[in-house]
Amino acid sequence: MTTNRFVLRRATNVDSDALSQLSQQTWRETHLEDLAMSIPKHDVEFYLRTQKSPEWYASKIADPFEATWLIEDKISNEIVAYLIVGRCEVPHPDFCLNKDGQIEFLYVRRDRQSQGIGKQLMNVALSWMKEQFPERPIWLTTLACNFKSQKLYMSYGFTIVGDFYSNVGDTQRHLIIMRRENSSS
Repeated sequence: MTTNRFVLRRATNVDSDALSQLSQQTWRETHLEDLAMSIPKHDVEFYLRTQKSPEWYASKIADPFEATWLIEDKISNEIVAYLIVGRCEVPHPDFCLNKDGQIEFLYVRRDRQSQGIGKQLMNVALSWMKEQFPERPIWLTTLACNFKSQKLYMSYGFTIVGDFYSNVGDTQRHLIIMRRENSSS
């Protein structure tokens, strides 16, 4: 996607620091502010330091079985959204390791939501996965209380097929598992 203001492109290693900063911002916006999850500060800091670090993003970008896209605002030169896709690793009995694809993360900065940016990222993700995982399902997980994200995913044909719990420190998060068929048509 290239418009007068926004550019969609694959991430490179030079984007690792900016992706880390954006992911920490959007994670806080989503989990702590929008969804008002009560997670102790020390658990949040540890999670962000270990799971959203520049090194973590550099490893994702370098992984040949994953793809990271971002949307950059040409006016401010800031990354405003990102998406990571790759091999599926969801806790569901029907997924096939190394055969099915997964949308791992899709985050859009709060002040850029409802502008079609998430849809642009979804479109590129689905196209990439059609090539990488032909005729195999596409999976994702999202917070059970995040109805906004569920609505977006359902508009792309994803359905809820299960759920599980994941911890941030001692705080349990309820997540749902969604799946979409990845047909060649």
